[in-house]
Amino acid sequence: MSELEDQKHIEALEALLRKPSKPAETMEFPTWQEMANRTIRHEFVPEVDKTTNLVSFFRKPKGLVVVSGVTFALAASLLFVFFLNPNTSQTEEVVTSLSKEGKQTLLSPLSVSVSQVKGKVFVVPSGSQNPVPLVEKYQLASGDLITTETGSQVDLHFETGSWLRITAQSEVVVDQLEKSNEGYHSEKFSVKKGKLFASVSKLSKDSEFLVQSGEHLTQVRGTIFSVSFDGKLGTVAVREGSVALGELILNSKQQAVVRIGESVPSTASPVSPKEDKELKAFYTQSMLAKEAMLYKEHARLELVRLEDGTEYRGVILGQSETHLQFEGIDGKIEIPIQNILETEKIR
Repeated sequence: MSELEDQKHIEALEALLRKPSKPAETMEFPTWQEMANRTIRHEFVPEVDKTTNLVSFFRKPKGLVVVSGVTFALAASLLFVFFLNPNTSQTEEVVTSLSKEGKQTLLSPLSVSVSQVKGKVFVVPSGSQNPVPLVEKYQLASGDLITTETGSQVDLHFETGSWLRITAQSEVVVDQLEKSNEGYHSEKFSVKKGKLFASVSKLSKDSEFLVQSGEHLTQVRGTIFSVSFDGKLGTVAVREGSVALGELILNSKQQAVVRIGESVPSTASPVSPKEDKELKAFYTQSMLAKEAMLYKEHARLELVRLEDGTEYRGVILGQSETHLQFEGIDGKIEIPIQNILETEKIR
């Protein structure tokens, strides 16, 4: 039997299974909820034969009905899958899936694409040793190594709304790009040498954005910051928000310098004027780049101003009775209509 004939045969069998018999069409059956809530009318007490060692566990027919129904459904599902694809490994996966209770956490790659490339930038894909030129729209994956030559840089755009820039003469490893079906995500990078700037959107619960530089780990909750490392000295500087460098919390306009082999200082120092200027320039450029991407996709830009003075720049996607669906430079959000003062078109 050909593959096409086999498929038609399966579809015919499925159609027969879905079609009830004529007597069943005229009958009304109780729901599972009604069956579960029924009281037992007659207690079943089997007669015990003293001449045998057999013990009966079937004391309550109600429990028997529920257990038998679940067992039958499981057996039928396994039988159906086995005949469709009698592959041992896939059958084991079905057994595992059906036997687990509760909602499963499914992980998938987080989308991070190359937005802008200046000069010569290369990527060594995970599992490879051969560098290839990094171009716009390239989708990065966990394990990739990014290198930039003199006078070069690359900007990365995250589906979460975050933005990352790797500057000239840098080596940065993409350790992990992962998201779950429950809404949290994990982004981890290692600066082997050089420098990166990051504008991280506010993270949801259990999400994380981490940057390793030398022996020290920088943890972010949503901020604008930079991390540099030259093999001996590491510097973390913050423009907005806050980050954790070990036990030290760095807030807006603060930085910390750590030498390899030494512990993190107990107090932060003011961010240097040069670093503050570079952070400000990066933030402005990343915001303009995000707006340009939104405009290119939707051919318009709008401003939503709230009663408390807050402003959102981006695109209005739709509206419900209570909220405005909006996509801004930090991703998609819902804005309560009662808090909106006015909207206007920017471009």
